[in-house]
Amino acid sequence: MRSERVRSGGTTLDVAVAGQENLPTVLFINAVGMENRLMQGLAEQFRSAGMNLVTWELRGSPGPSEVREVSLKDHTADALAVVDALGLAHVHVAGWCTGASIALFVARELGDRALSFTSVDGALLFDGAPGARVGNAVFDMCAQIATDAGRAAHFHDVVRPRGNEGAALGVEDEELVRMLTLPYRQGLEELTRFAFGISATCDYDPVEACNRLSVPALFLARRDDAMVGHRNSQRAAGLVEGAELQVAESGGHYALFTDPAETAATMAAFVRTAELTA
Repeated sequence: MRSERVRSGGTTLDVAVAGQENLPTVLFINAVGMENRLMQGLAEQFRSAGMNLVTWELRGSPGPSEVREVSLKDHTADALAVVDALGLAHVHVAGWCTGASIALFVARELGDRALSFTSVDGALLFDGAPGARVGNAVFDMCAQIATDAGRAAHFHDVVRPRGNEGAALGVEDEELVRMLTLPYRQGLEELTRFAFGISATCDYDPVEACNRLSVPALFLARRDDAMVGHRNSQRAAGLVEGAELQVAESGGHYALFTDPAETAATMAAFVRTAELTA
């Protein structure tokens, strides 16, 4: 992936591009706190399928900004700034985890420039929570820190890595574990910015957002996902006319990174169909 620097308001975004921009382009919104390099495996699969992938590190992630305050509107504006800066006429909007919530609004704001929408293990907050044990705890932690930054010290001690994260995540690759746990490996200020970035993705009504989605939509979920509940994806798909829902039995929340070929193949087939009907 090649790197680009894009200005959005007062923030410089770290953008990664993989593939040729004249190919069908997926604007992939990763989760808050995740680095671009996590997307390398998916980007390679997309290139093999004749697609381009564009992503960036969201505010609240390691690089983009030292500013704590962030809103869902900021996240959405950043996506539009990336599309405009790269001169992308049309994109297929997709998001993983908290990125899926942002993607709902990006697809709407792009209007005719958005050709489709895909949620991969989306943290779609029906009833105000991700709907799974681990995710509910993480979102509660972030809400407490965003309300009272003094709580960050307590939570940093609770969640800082202690060497058993791979087993807890169900991930064997040590480098991947380090990338996935980066928000908890840094200091208090970084954890605080992460908490604000996550909390910004909670400020919406998922029913209204799904009802307003007007492009072909695909929702991917997994029954054994301990971070976000697959039933939230089922509920979201039921609100979007003509939406496709695929619920796998296993793979967990990080299958996008541990087995990117499976996700890429499913998304590539969906994107090709959306291209034909656009």
